[in-house]
Amino acid sequence: MKTITILFLLFWNLSEAQENIFLEADKVPNCGIMKSGKFASTSYSPKEYYMIVKDGIQTEYVENGQYVKSKMEFLNDCEYKTTIIEVTIPNYFAKAGDFLTTKIIQTQCEYIKIKSIMFDKEYEFVYVKMD
Repeated sequence: MKTITILFLLFWNLSEAQENIFLEADKVPNCGIMKSGKFASTSYSPKEYYMIVKDGIQTEYVENGQYVKSKMEFLNDCEYKTTIIEVTIPNYFAKAGDFLTTKIIQTQCEYIKIKSIMFDKEYEFVYVKMD
């Protein structure tokens, strides 16, 4: 029972910490921040996962060097579509040609909160720009 309580508190603190990142979010999201750079997820260590965006290509890397490479197409200032062009992760759930749409919801300094939709499922992520 003690282990379950500790795990619950750990996950609750993690989700609470992600929400607290945006206590003073930008009034208008700084959506240009996603057009170039190196990004880490607040849910994983940068050794486990990071993403590089350069020249309209988004490459998501996992710790063993495998990646998913996608072409980014901005639909407007704060929404973009990524179409997968290459996957090196074995048994990955998506393949070349699959796409997702993403909306930048909030920004604050180097933090970006996004909502992505793929295969009719919604996902929310928080990234931190590393450079």
